[in-house]
Amino acid sequence: MGVYRERASWPGWAHLLFLGPCAAGLAAIGWAIWRGEGPGWTYVPFLVLASVGLVWWRMRYLALEFGPESAAFGFAGLRRRVPRERIVSATVEEYSVARYMGWGYRFGWERRERAYSLIGYPRGVRLVFDDERDRRWKVFLSSSDPEAAVRALG
Repeated sequence: MGVYRERASWPGWAHLLFLGPCAAGLAAIGWAIWRGEGPGWTYVPFLVLASVGLVWWRMRYLALEFGPESAAFGFAGLRRRVPRERIVSATVEEYSVARYMGWGYRFGWERRERAYSLIGYPRGVRLVFDDERDRRWKVFLSSSDPEAAVRALG
């Protein structure tokens, strides 16, 4: 048993679909500010678009690392490592868009249920674990090879 590492990314068209309008808006607002044509409030949409672009940039890929000692997963800034002794189960499942209402970092129907999901990855690992305060969590993680990830946990 080795360590399974994956860095899953959104498809290229999803980046363009989101960042294209964001970049165009930033350029238009920046041009207006630079020329002195925009009122003072023009800085607000500029900062909002810049923040949205930064969040997208930080969430551009999902990092997974499964091994005999632990499972680590997350988008940049939203990462978690779970020791093997706290993992209750790891199974391969299909992603349910209806359950999580979209892609990205999503909340599920149950209280402590989350998904780290990407468009273009119809399957992934369903990880059930107990945290430090013995609360049970259920997490779906998009993966291109969920079988290998589950095998790496042993």
